[in-house]
Amino acid sequence: MAKLFQNFSFRRNASPAAASNKPKSIRSSVSQFGEKRLLKESKMQDQILMKLVSSRITSPENLFRWEANLIGPANCPFENGVFAVSIHIPTKYPFKPPKIMFQTKIFHPNINEDGEISIDILGALWSPSLRIDLLLLSICSVLSTPAEPFIPGNPAVKLYQQDRRAYEKIARMWTMAYAKEA
Repeated sequence: MAKLFQNFSFRRNASPAAASNKPKSIRSSVSQFGEKRLLKESKMQDQILMKLVSSRITSPENLFRWEANLIGPANCPFENGVFAVSIHIPTKYPFKPPKIMFQTKIFHPNINEDGEISIDILGALWSPSLRIDLLLLSICSVLSTPAEPFIPGNPAVKLYQQDRRAYEKIARMWTMAYAKEA
């Protein structure tokens, strides 16, 4: 019986068409998935969100680089300020979070002097179900209500924790100086 099977060769995808197809790398299929999702996300229009966030792809050739303007929420030191942010999306999106950085100078416990943002949903609590627009809306929320984890060594943290009125005064001054009004 062993002799009977010697004449057979078992190959997966043995058809000529399948043999000519090169397997896609995991990286390229993840990247293609990310591109499709980003195109879909870029076309979403939410009326509530549009009052606080304006986002756009910087170049049609690179869907992984976006820019956005965030409008400071009402009743906080950032009210009516327009804050530019850059969004660098990894090719493994949505399985890895984007890196969002403030381009506009801002005095805030969750944002360092280089514009890096420290919020849990851009780190340990990231979920592939989150979308760029929802992240930007969450950042707007954090502007009005700073949330742990704060950035160590950030002068805004100490002031926010020890003298809220002084923190709000400085944050409002920076908003008027650096974030052109809406």
